[in-house]
Amino acid sequence: MYIYPENLKAAPTLWLWRLRDITIGGTLAVLGAVLLAQFEFYPLAAAAGIYLFLTIRIDDACILDFIRKASIYFLFRPQKYRWVSPFHMEVKDHQNNFFSRKKKKDAAR
Repeated sequence: MYIYPENLKAAPTLWLWRLRDITIGGTLAVLGAVLLAQFEFYPLAAAAGIYLFLTIRIDDACILDFIRKASIYFLFRPQKYRWVSPFHMEVKDHQNNFFSRKKKKDAAR
């Protein structure tokens, strides 16, 4: 009896690739082979090989996913960097408002 993994929620895979990656890589490889045979244009065949190498999945992780996530993190999402002295006591605005409200309540009583 064959049980599909993860209650039918896992992506379908064949050998070391997801089916989507095999489809894209196969299409690129066929177009690359045709262009290589007819016009001696090899960049599309090379792109197919690179794409298929980057999408090899081992333990549900591949290099292309890491590259995508790293580029989104480092290039497309703004990062906030704050340079503060470790010896400087930092008071937040909400803390200032809390203490000023508390003083006003005490003065009103």
